[in-house]
Amino acid sequence: MPDIQKIIENRSLITHFQPQVSLKRKAVVGLEALSRGFDPQSGEIIPPTLLFEQARDRASRLALDRACRTNAAESFAALHRKDKGMMLSMNIDASCINEETRGSCHVLNLVTRCGISPSNVIIEIIESRCEDMDALMAFVKFYRDNDFLIALDDVGAGFSNLDRIPLLKPDVIKLDRTLISGVDKHFHKLEVVRSFVQMSNRLGCLVLAEGVETAEEAMCLLSNGVDVFQGFYFARPAPGLDAVPGMASKVDALAERHRENRTQQIADDKRLYSSYDLTVLTMCQELAETLAKDMGLALAKFVETYESVECLYVLDMRGNQISDTVCDPSRLKTCKRFLYEPAEVGADHSLKEYFLPIQAGLEKFTTRPYISLASGNLCITISHMFYHKSSGRHRILCVDMTRNEAGSPS
Repeated sequence: MPDIQKIIENRSLITHFQPQVSLKRKAVVGLEALSRGFDPQSGEIIPPTLLFEQARDRASRLALDRACRTNAAESFAALHRKDKGMMLSMNIDASCINEETRGSCHVLNLVTRCGISPSNVIIEIIESRCEDMDALMAFVKFYRDNDFLIALDDVGAGFSNLDRIPLLKPDVIKLDRTLISGVDKHFHKLEVVRSFVQMSNRLGCLVLAEGVETAEEAMCLLSNGVDVFQGFYFARPAPGLDAVPGMASKVDALAERHRENRTQQIADDKRLYSSYDLTVLTMCQELAETLAKDMGLALAKFVETYESVECLYVLDMRGNQISDTVCDPSRLKTCKRFLYEPAEVGADHSLKEYFLPIQAGLEKFTTRPYISLASGNLCITISHMFYHKSSGRHRILCVDMTRNEAGSPS
């Protein structure tokens, strides 16, 4: 391994770019600059992890960080002259942002010298590496005031501090590969992604998924509000414009596949929910004629009759449960009984998502998929009001329908 000081002094560095792709725009909208070292004698490439490990003290880290950004800006400048709309994502080692470097204006001076508009530069920060939060806040404010965009990198990774998001108010949130990997197969990961997307929409920032390696991950993310992607599925890091080979055909093919899949999924969901509505309406009509003392038997019969039904219970119009919760015993998660317990007669459901819309005047309501407290499984709840003839009162039937882990119909 060559001496890190010689690498810095001789600028024995190369910059590769990895595309950031918008599927809705069907275009490469940005390039992330990724630095590698090289040994001038052997010509061998030094991977980034190994390269940055050599900078063990603060001075070396700062010198290497600045050398990498200089190389990145100079390499991007030629691309910027050809395409003024292309964005450059440039990583900053947050551990180098402190009182000593505060006010250096290194990045601003660098991009100005290279003829790059600050509004085309995204500064990526891994905030967990910051040792001086006040200096980081001042850094972010200065560069935002000078038209740079700020991105939080590795969000969703093990040490990401979510409390920094409202403090730094990033323009871009980059979701880490650990969260993206297999997101199409894991409901819990998908729900975390959805929460970031929902939060970002409200805060006015962009979500970028990094480390996308499969078409299935990309399509799942696209279906749930993510539009900008980065990862090996689209392209590996490469020098200059070699970073975007055959991108148009790949993006077009994925967009078409997504359109076909979503169209089919919408049609399938429409048929499924129509059948659910018919099932619940049929149960309500039968319960309307059932005596109060026989309601439990009727619910048990419904569980046996309808395969998709997991749990059933009846509420009064104040949200109080007036029947037992009748469940399919084969679907209860017995290993977690202290967490997941079917509600009993008298339980208060008045604040539940499936009750409030009925109270507000709807006749029926269907929730998004969630983990049921009755069974511990992924389900949706359909609540439907009916008139119970023998009591002369309106009641609400609540039906938990099974869903599979990916959030699609079981």
